[in-house]
Amino acid sequence: MKTRYITTPIYYVNDKPHIGHAYTTISADVLARVYRLRGFDVLFSVGVDENSQKNVEAMEKMGETDLQIYLDRMSGTWKQTWDDLGITYNTFIRTTSAEHRVAVDTFWNLAKQSGDIYEGTYKGLYCVGCEAFKTETEVENDRCPLHPNKDLQSVEEKNYFFRASAYREALLNHIQENPEFVQPESRRNEILNYVKDHFEDFSISREAKYLNVGIPVPGDDSQRIYVWFDALINYLTVAGFGTDNEKFKKWWPANLHLVGKDIIKFHCALWPAMLLCAKKQNPDLSLPLRVFAHGFFTTNGQKISKSLGNAIDPHNIVATYGNDTLRYFLLREISFGEDGDFSVRRLKERYAHDLMNTLGNLVHRVISMSRKYFDGKIPSSLSHEKKYTFADQFGIDTLRKEVENHFDTLRFDRALSTIWGGVDEKFGLFQANQFIDETAPFKLIKEDPEAVGVILYSLLEYIRCVSWLLMPIMPNTAKKILHSLNEQEQSAKIGTDLFAMQLEWGGLIPGSDLSEPEILFPRLEE
Repeated sequence: MKTRYITTPIYYVNDKPHIGHAYTTISADVLARVYRLRGFDVLFSVGVDENSQKNVEAMEKMGETDLQIYLDRMSGTWKQTWDDLGITYNTFIRTTSAEHRVAVDTFWNLAKQSGDIYEGTYKGLYCVGCEAFKTETEVENDRCPLHPNKDLQSVEEKNYFFRASAYREALLNHIQENPEFVQPESRRNEILNYVKDHFEDFSISREAKYLNVGIPVPGDDSQRIYVWFDALINYLTVAGFGTDNEKFKKWWPANLHLVGKDIIKFHCALWPAMLLCAKKQNPDLSLPLRVFAHGFFTTNGQKISKSLGNAIDPHNIVATYGNDTLRYFLLREISFGEDGDFSVRRLKERYAHDLMNTLGNLVHRVISMSRKYFDGKIPSSLSHEKKYTFADQFGIDTLRKEVENHFDTLRFDRALSTIWGGVDEKFGLFQANQFIDETAPFKLIKEDPEAVGVILYSLLEYIRCVSWLLMPIMPNTAKKILHSLNEQEQSAKIGTDLFAMQLEWGGLIPGSDLSEPEILFPRLEE
């Protein structure tokens, strides 16, 4: 059985989700949908990190005192947001769960048995924003570059340490021998330099007297496991580590960890070093196959910040434009892996040009003309001069190959630009609209109705195929198009490649009824 295990980061619940969190999660959701349509058995996990002092501080700032009530409410807010955005996760993990506690305890004991956990005294700087200790090389002008408005804390305390430096060479070799492990290439080069020059032993606990949350160190209740050492293990928890061995063997290693570039040192250096250590005791603890780090996300040119008050609630965008528009814009506007900006002005432009005038207009024109000229039916596909056929099996195969390749390399922007712009300016939505203008079926119907039937059948069939290519990114829109074509909805099934089945040319049956076309993207009021 073909499987895919895809993860997003787990987020602190010190605030509600914003558009940057949605970007990562929607991207992972697209991949999960792609693999399901190909017949894979998919495990897709999202979740929240509740073992963080940030959460306690946020609770206190709101004037609350019951941490469990706060965590339950905020975790519910995150889960509901992903449900509202149509995220098709299989597992929503909370790091306060009993299953996660078992996984963390089990992993800690394996690392300890390997001889790579030791006691020591940490003296240095600590960033509350990152919840991470900072070395001199990670500080600029006595500030954390990621949180320049927060004072670094000077800390001296007894901790447990992880002997990460023991795995420097093994980690360097793995990254160099497996170029797909850290992507994109710019991030891989960054990690190679970091591991080579700065990878040191990590403090992996803090004294319990300084914290109000956290999992106790096994056998030492005076210490709490450091947030990152705990949080990273969530990926194992979801796969069944420590609780369900058969499940774990099925799903681990993860196929993809999707993260932001601000946390790649933890995911691409600390995490694989932890796994290499524990693997000495449990050979099933292989390294994940790929970690992909996307860029920073800004809004109108500014980094998203609570202090700036510029965080955008994705619910507000969906309320005006719809879920599919949000998904389209985030993945079309930003080259995945690079920094990107969210702008309402650009969203409006994309909505009007790409969605309303190109995709929506094409679907409405083709179905309306077919209904008008052929008594509400799908016209005949009798052979005719090739100039009257838009696309065909070759065209769809060409489009599909290009789009699926972009899905596999996580270039969602290129997948969408291919669907809209075609391959070598052929077989795209723009060209389909041009084909209508050039063949003018609304004029030709008086002279050669058979030719118009061929034109419209090829366009209807093209629209049907394109709807399947759009299904992972714009599922609601794709389903509306198929409904207008009177196509029965088909759900992904394990072992069945729906992409291959549905992208066979000739799926529409001439003479079948056509429904009244729905306005896919209504004109917005100014």
